[in-house]
Amino acid sequence: MLEIIGDHISKLNDEDLRSLVTRLCEAELRRCGLPLSAVTAGGDQNAPDGGIDVRVNLTVDSACLDFIPRLLTGFQVKCSDMPAGKITAEMRPEGELRQSIRDLVTAHGAYVIVSSQGSTADSALLDRRKAMQAAVGDSRDSAAIHLDFYDRERIANWVRGYTGVGLWVRERIAEPLSGW
Repeated sequence: MLEIIGDHISKLNDEDLRSLVTRLCEAELRRCGLPLSAVTAGGDQNAPDGGIDVRVNLTVDSACLDFIPRLLTGFQVKCSDMPAGKITAEMRPEGELRQSIRDLVTAHGAYVIVSSQGSTADSALLDRRKAMQAAVGDSRDSAAIHLDFYDRERIANWVRGYTGVGLWVRERIAEPLSGW
């Protein structure tokens, strides 16, 4: 059967990883009967993006959602590992919290860092979340934002919920399944 594991996710390049997160958001919204137009991602992968690669902007909440934690969710997608020190630098370049993240705080949204190279045990995941919380800590209403870190294993888990997306991943990493 189709099995996607973290090692498959780690083989994706930067552009494919962003496309994967976009496809996963669309698949989750489709499953929940929510508008796909709520997902935005685009432009050159290497162009300045203000810290958000994929954005979900819903107007209606749904208990059906799983990996999209809030009505307004921004995903920062990285092919590199993102330990705590890199998280701070990503969220606060030159010591200033990115405007896109400040906007998510104000809107009580969510900010999720996705890393295809990271594979975190529970303690490392907690360290990353603490670094993210510390990065927004001086913002007004900093407790209002939902912060999370998706490593390659959590992304693989998300992919396993959508067979078509899993087949796309296998194609992109040149490990297609025959007979599908």
